Amino acid sequence: MSLFELNTFEFYYFLFFIFVIGACFGSFTNVVILRAFTEESIVLPPSKCPHCKNKLKWYHNIPILSYLFLRGKCGFCKEKISIQYPIVEFVVAVLFVALFLKYGIALKTIFMCMFAVMCVVLAVTDIKEQVIFDAHAYVLGGLGLVYNFFDIGKRGLGTYDLSIFSYDFSVNKSFVYALLGILAGVVIIEGLVLICKLFVGQRAFGEGDSFILGALGAVFGYAAVPLIALVGALIQVVILLPLMIKKFIQAKKYDIIVSLTVLVLAMILFYVLLYLGLLDNTVLLYTYFAFIVGCTVYFSIKMIRSAKENPENLTAVPFGPPLVLVALGLMFI
Repeated sequence: MSLFELNTFEFYYFLFFIFVIGACFGSFTNVVILRAFTEESIVLPPSKCPHCKNKLKWYHNIPILSYLFLRGKCGFCKEKISIQYPIVEFVVAVLFVALFLKYGIALKTIFMCMFAVMCVVLAVTDIKEQVIFDAHAYVLGGLGLVYNFFDIGKRGLGTYDLSIFSYDFSVNKSFVYALLGILAGVVIIEGLVLICKLFVGQRAFGEGDSFILGALGAVFGYAAVPLIALVGALIQVVILLPLMIKKFIQAKKYDIIVSLTVLVLAMILFYVLLYLGLLDNTVLLYTYFAFIVGCTVYFSIKMIRSAKENPENLTAVPFGPPLVLVALGLMFI
């Protein structure tokens, strides 16, 4: 059922209700994140202040509002409360509202909301400590397999008719694609790791990144995995480059900065010339393209040498959050 079929009052009332439910799930998301680090159960013991250890009152646990009313401080010891709590609660609440607006009241929406929660969990643990907990990826991947086994998304891909020991049965193609998605996610990350080890001598990605991309493959299928990896890598480069440029300036590696600047300007000029129709000559076109390739190779060699000298630069920005960001975007396509 589409929410836009409701009258105005019902529409906004329902959105408010979904926002509140989403904020509550956001509060639970915080529990899952933080107790993964402390290795406590997500059920017991009850919530307590991490500083003074006092058990929180019920009114200390109202999502978003409690943080505002308490002015970001513990109601007992007055220590500052991490801004993570209201941010995660708000983000999950907004995602819930957006997903219900996109898909309406349906079982698919419930699964999408669960996917979103687990994506937030994976992203935040990676941001906080650059740690991916296998159990979180297993939950996301397991949900993806269930979702595709029953074809809850109704992708309309059809079925495979199989026969084992004279027993005939059908399997949704979406489920097979989900299984292949897990394999594709692991193979892509570990393949990149192998290439990086060959040139730099260490992993460019953590083992947890393989778990994340594999889990996302279980949700979206194998065809989406290369797209998630590519766009995620581009997002990471956008985030990472300013940090690396700052380090290059501090280290006075101006040759790398100059080579990057020339490469970027050459690529921009290439598209401008194409748009203006000034590269119609085949020889000129291939000559310019060869120049860009040469700039790319030169810059890549410089970066590889820099990475060998300072391998910590490879993992300066966790890869999990960009992957999750792309996955959240795919949920709305």
